[in-house]
Amino acid sequence: MGAEGGAAGPDRRAVLALLGLGALGAPLLAACGGDDDRDDDRDDDRDDDRDDDRDDAGRWPGHRPGRVYLGMAVGGDLEGSLAATGPFGVRRSFFPWDGLDDEEAVVREDHAADRLPWVSFKPPGGGPGSWAAVASGAHDDDLRERARRYDALDRPVVVTFHHEPHNDEEGTPEEFAAAWSRVHDVMHDETGLRGVASVPILGEWEFNPRNERGRPEEYLTDDVLERAAFLGVDVYQSRAGAAYDVRLGRVLDWLDGRGAGHLMLGVGETGATDDYGAPSAVDWWSDSWSWVEGSADRVGVVSYFNSERNNRQGVRWVLEQSEDLLEGFRSSLRSPVATTLA
Repeated sequence: MGAEGGAAGPDRRAVLALLGLGALGAPLLAACGGDDDRDDDRDDDRDDDRDDDRDDAGRWPGHRPGRVYLGMAVGGDLEGSLAATGPFGVRRSFFPWDGLDDEEAVVREDHAADRLPWVSFKPPGGGPGSWAAVASGAHDDDLRERARRYDALDRPVVVTFHHEPHNDEEGTPEEFAAAWSRVHDVMHDETGLRGVASVPILGEWEFNPRNERGRPEEYLTDDVLERAAFLGVDVYQSRAGAAYDVRLGRVLDWLDGRGAGHLMLGVGETGATDDYGAPSAVDWWSDSWSWVEGSADRVGVVSYFNSERNNRQGVRWVLEQSEDLLEGFRSSLRSPVATTLA
C-alpha cells in the first residue's frame, strides 16, 4: 500500500504474514465439487449459469454496467464483519501458491453468498528470481491446473497475480510484466478464462507525481494492459487528505494517456482513519464513495481492508474505529449503485 504525500502504509509482507495469507499464489479453486459430468465439453447448464452473471454489455466477467461491487477483506473474521455491516458484494482474499484447497473453499463460500471473489497469489518461494521463473514457464503445469479449477466454477472470479509488485523484491519490473503476462496466457490457453477477470494491482502512490520513484509504466507495460480485464489500485487515506476524485482521477488520466482508457478501475484495498485528523475518516470515505457513485462507468469494484491486522502504531483503518465510519460504510452498502452477484 502507498499513501499520498509519502505517508507510509502498513508493511505489506507483515500484514499478509499476520493474516496467515503470506505469499499469494498458485493453483486455485478446487473444482466446484467433483462434478463428473463436466469433464468433456463444459456442461451447458453451468455455461448458462455463468452467463447470467455476465451482462451482455459487461466489460469483464461479472461486470454489471452502472453498478459497483462494494465489500472488503476481512482478515479471517467474516462473521464479525457481516454482523457489523450486513451482506456485502465483494471479498478480497489472499493465498499462497500451494493454497488451492483453502482458496477453493473461500471462493465457493463467496459465490454461495452472492459475493464476487477477488483473490490474489504470488509466485512460489518468493525472493529474487521468482518472477523470472514464472516467466520462463517453469510453473506452467501449476498454472494450467489453476485455470482448470477456475473453469469448474459457475460464477465469475477476479484474479490477481502478485499485487503491489513494487513493494517486493522478486525481480525487475520487466520480469514482473513478463511473469504477469505468462500467468494470463498459460491459463487462457488452457481454458479461455471465460469466467475469470485477470487484474494487476498497483498502489496509487505509484501514480502520484510527488513520488519521484513511481514508475507504473514499468510494471503496467502494453502487454499487461492489453491482457488486463481492469486495473486494480490500492488507495488509503493519507495525511494530505485528498479523496478518490483526485487520487483515482489521476490514475484514470494515466490510463487515458496510455491509450488504455477502455480499462475500468477496481479498488483492491482501501481504508480510512480518524488518526490523521481532518478530514475525518467518515468524511474522507463519504467523499470518496460519492465520487465512485458518479463514476460507475469507470470504477467497478471497491474493497475495504477491514482487519485489525492491517493497522500500525498510531493509525487504525478498521471500520469499527468509529461508529460514524461504520455507519457511513453501511450507508454506502445501501447505495443503489452497490451490487452483489444476486
